[in-house]
Amino acid sequence: MAESGPSIDLDHTVRNAMRGLADAPGAAWLDGPMHVLADLGGPLPAGIALAAAAVFATLRTRRAYPIVIAAGSVLVVMVAVIGGKDLIGRPGPSESPVPADGWGFFPSGHTATSTVCYGIAALLLGRVGSARAGRHWARGAAVLCSLIGFALLWCDYHWLADVLASWALCAIVLWAAARVADAGGLRPRPPAAPPSPSPRGTPPSCAR
Repeated sequence: MAESGPSIDLDHTVRNAMRGLADAPGAAWLDGPMHVLADLGGPLPAGIALAAAAVFATLRTRRAYPIVIAAGSVLVVMVAVIGGKDLIGRPGPSESPVPADGWGFFPSGHTATSTVCYGIAALLLGRVGSARAGRHWARGAAVLCSLIGFALLWCDYHWLADVLASWALCAIVLWAAARVADAGGLRPRPPAAPPSPSPRGTPPSCAR
């Protein structure tokens, strides 16, 4: 693996800056919330959120498409992330060598897990609701995943490149999932049409 270059230099610059922020006077209270955010990228909370959204969307549409999209997206990301970790074997910020039977830190598993799970959950919930609700779900997922990525850097769990690589991977998967949803007819509900006005001269039912 390369030990120098623009990407490696940027990783070290960002890590040093994050260490400076984390060690700054008065910043100690942020450690707890940042670790909680980092934990939200784990398989359990993110997986529960995705499973709940997929089941809800399946019940609303009475079709298996939501579960297929959720499972397929997670499988693709899992294979890509595990393959990358095993193939590249990059050490984490601690610089400790990766054990022969262990995986590296590139790309970030927590970043990928959170992005694909919360992102697909937002996609599915948006497709069974209104377009406006879909935009809110998408923005909420984007903010949450951004905070998780920041927390992983704050807690010194990953390099910046690890996080960015997982975001790039999941962006492709989310785009493909949206296309599959479109092809399967999963689209936001159109706005409800206003009630038709009564014919002129026809008295309301209560006056008849």
